[in-house]
Amino acid sequence: MARSATTRCEFCGHRYIRPCTAEMQAECGNTKLAIEPQVSIRHHYIPVFYSKRWCDGDGKICEYSRPRDKIYDRRVVPKGTGFQDQLYETKGVPKLIAQRIEDDFMSSVDNHAAEALKLLETDAPKINGDQKHKSAWSLFLLSLLMRTPEDVAALVGIWDDDWERDLPVLREQYEKKKKPGETRSLEEFIAQEDPDVKAKWAMSELPDLIDHQGIGQLLNNMHWFVITTKADVPRLLTSDRPLFVSGKLGAPDCYLTLPIAPDRLFVAVPSQDAEAAFRAQPQQELIEATNVRTAEHAVKYVYGDDNAMLKFVDKYISSARQPSYFENVRKLRKERHASRTADNPKSPTGSL
Repeated sequence: MARSATTRCEFCGHRYIRPCTAEMQAECGNTKLAIEPQVSIRHHYIPVFYSKRWCDGDGKICEYSRPRDKIYDRRVVPKGTGFQDQLYETKGVPKLIAQRIEDDFMSSVDNHAAEALKLLETDAPKINGDQKHKSAWSLFLLSLLMRTPEDVAALVGIWDDDWERDLPVLREQYEKKKKPGETRSLEEFIAQEDPDVKAKWAMSELPDLIDHQGIGQLLNNMHWFVITTKADVPRLLTSDRPLFVSGKLGAPDCYLTLPIAPDRLFVAVPSQDAEAAFRAQPQQELIEATNVRTAEHAVKYVYGDDNAMLKFVDKYISSARQPSYFENVRKLRKERHASRTADNPKSPTGSL
């Protein structure tokens, strides 16, 4: 099933509601300018629509954390966790568009995913033939892999790596083209003219990378289902890194798991036969293994609907933290560049 892309503006070709720059926005006939722009400072890398599914009767979830040596549990509203202020802010641009990644892109991703999740829970077989909802959910899964604070930092780090490698060539080009009387070095010129260039580059790349057609299509090609747990098995935990990907996407043995409620587990496998094999596992073992991974891979937080699993979380929290998606990309790019340029130091930098 072909994967549908996010909507492009028919006027300016931009992928979200608002265009990339203030100039494009002013010219775009599809833009509605507000007197005061929407500004969302609190950017959730764990969306509220997702984490609130662990709410108990008080409208709160149990947040487990171990900032130092001792494990802590506290009840928090979903809006009060899994966020970083101004995480997706585009620096150095007009206020009108500085928060557009959160307000336009991430918000849209999460809203459409919430609708897809309703279909997953009520009629999971149907979503396997529903292009709109399947694409919305695969986009959400990709966002979970790429929207973390570690990913944003790694994207900026990739720019730093490329800058450091290409600096001699860039400096030479700058010296040839700079205007008469210009005395600033390339570094001084950039620092004064566009000090936020790294952060702007990262934010310009992030939405397109999350909406990666090739990876999204691999997810769409998988067979999806939901396991509802029995009353006698442990409750499912979630965390600030809830999505588990086993192996390489597209490989015949790859599967994904994502807790979507204390009693429901989303699973993506290569085929219906793989679903039958997955369901044949004893639920007790499956849920326990899922909870172990969820806690082990957490960076800061594990979540539950109550604090009944405090000792369990204390044992496993952040004990096997995995590199984020872009941390892995950065490492692989470094290795690839070192190999490619062993005999050719001026080889151009590869793409993401």
